[in-house]
Amino acid sequence: MKLSVIIVNYNVKYFLEVCLHSVLRATEGIAAEVIVVDNNSTDGSMQMVADKFPTVIRIENKHNAGFGKANNQGVEIAKGEYILFLNPDTVMPEDFFGKMLPYMDAHPEVGSIGPKLLDGKGQYAPDGKKSFPSLSVAIFKTTGINKVFSKSPYFNKYYAVHIGENETAAVDVLSGCCMLVRSNILPKIGGAFDEDYFMYCEDVDLSYRIQKAGYKNIYYPEATLIHYKGESTRKATLSYVRIFNEALSTFVKKHYSKGNARLFILFINVGIVLRAILSAAKQVLKVLRMPMFDALIMLGTLWFMKEFWVVHVKNIEPIPLHSVLATFPVYIALWVASLYINGVYDQSYRGLRVIRGMVIGTTLILAYYGLLQPGLRYSRAIIIFSGISGTVIMLALHELLFRLGIFKFIPYDKLPRKAVIVADEKNFTDTANTLRRVHYAPEVNGRIATDNDKENALAILQELKPYLFTAGINEVIFCVNGLTYSQILGKMSECGSNYEYKIHLQGSESFVGSNSSHTAGDLYTLDKRYNLAKFSQLRNKRIVDAGLAIMFLLLWPLLLFFVKNGLQFWINSLLVLTGRNTWVGYSQAQPSLPFVRTGIIPPYFIAEDYKPSTEVAVQLDNIYAQQYSAGADLTLILKNFKYLGGGPKKILQN
Repeated sequence: MKLSVIIVNYNVKYFLEVCLHSVLRATEGIAAEVIVVDNNSTDGSMQMVADKFPTVIRIENKHNAGFGKANNQGVEIAKGEYILFLNPDTVMPEDFFGKMLPYMDAHPEVGSIGPKLLDGKGQYAPDGKKSFPSLSVAIFKTTGINKVFSKSPYFNKYYAVHIGENETAAVDVLSGCCMLVRSNILPKIGGAFDEDYFMYCEDVDLSYRIQKAGYKNIYYPEATLIHYKGESTRKATLSYVRIFNEALSTFVKKHYSKGNARLFILFINVGIVLRAILSAAKQVLKVLRMPMFDALIMLGTLWFMKEFWVVHVKNIEPIPLHSVLATFPVYIALWVASLYINGVYDQSYRGLRVIRGMVIGTTLILAYYGLLQPGLRYSRAIIIFSGISGTVIMLALHELLFRLGIFKFIPYDKLPRKAVIVADEKNFTDTANTLRRVHYAPEVNGRIATDNDKENALAILQELKPYLFTAGINEVIFCVNGLTYSQILGKMSECGSNYEYKIHLQGSESFVGSNSSHTAGDLYTLDKRYNLAKFSQLRNKRIVDAGLAIMFLLLWPLLLFFVKNGLQFWINSLLVLTGRNTWVGYSQAQPSLPFVRTGIIPPYFIAEDYKPSTEVAVQLDNIYAQQYSAGADLTLILKNFKYLGGGPKKILQN
């Protein structure tokens, strides 16, 4: 057998579907086998493979074995002369193996070969070629200096920028997302992947051992491949920085001398600390930028209203500075907290939330004002007029800064994105009908013909680029039936990064794509969308939990007569307040639903003499997760109030 393709999968069902479809197209006419090793996915990946790709060999692990070990499981049964290690979030053109395999056949000195990688917009991604982690390379990588000087061969040697993106050359390291290796050299170098690496740096280790054995690792840009989730997708997170550098330390300990390894690891750890500090600061500024801006608006508004009221309205003595310092911070904190709770800082922005948040915040401040000692109660009018003026100023500046691109929220009433579908007439109809059933789908302008027949089409494929610009299109959806993957990749590269791209397989329930190498792969699917998966709803749920827990603890002497177990009710209130439990949770373990803490009561009205069947309980849990709102929790708690003194297990047994 000429070729074995090994793909390790973990919960990326729809990316895997497109990947396998492209691989099977590319292996037509080649003696090849495709092996998928699944690391205990819960998204139905393996059932999809069994149903749609019955010729694919499946290995289904009962736990997440890690990238290296899972690949080694595939190697154990692989029969090919060459083995391709491939990530599931990739798409290859039909001529991929037609270019890669002949090069390997013609160059016996080459141990492994990797293609030019493209991001989700068809543009060059640098992850395909790298250098071994020398001390300077590791320092510049771990501290992020290589990003600042991304074109410098010295500072960004990690990505081997001294080798051009279209230059065939020997490199130190190839990307493990797509690496074609001669199977007969694996026993000579100690096997495929070192299982000491759970995630990251396995490709560095393998490339090092191949080179050490006297073979070359070749970067071969004649072959191209889309990789939706490149390194730049993940490297912004603190967890990635930590895990990557731990893997780098493992590599250094294994392959460098003890003295050099100690020095190396010291600098790596320093880099980890610096990178963690910078990443944390960046994340804090990203989250707090808009609230801090609003706080400054309210500070300026309060100060102006104070001066205007004292000088021009009442003509009275200035308000003492100590009174201002004692009250203004509290007022501003209450306004900003109210804006936060009302969802002003959620990704989907709505001006009405600003108004609602300011009204509630002003009301809370007036209530707080009434509790202050006389010396701090200088004027309710300042608070009221500051609230009104601040609301108007805030709405205006939010809009202005959004228009200038400084604030990146999504307006609630933003017009839907405009899209075109590249397909023949029949597939266009099927694809458009499927898209109408998808949440948050773009508005379809019409069809781009795959041939030269413009009847019932906006344009033909050759006119795609100028049409997109002229019509102000935001997104292109390629229907694979009637198109080759080579055509799709070519058009993505030609049209450029100003547009978003999705790939749709006929009969599939998904539209797979990615905005760039700086964003994770994204997709439209017909899968259920869960409100409980949204940060804003989880925040609201926590506010309801904590607020009610505080109220129940304060009123416990009165409320204990209305629950079945007063002591347990008090304990439950403490557990919910500290975040160990939630008032309303699933009736049973639901690994496929968004995570919530163990609930005191289930998400349905409890009847003394009736226990829902497992099927009914699962259905009610699903409905709760899909349709969750803070009001739903309040209704369930009110209706099931007398059961708040029991634990979840006790309720389910009843």
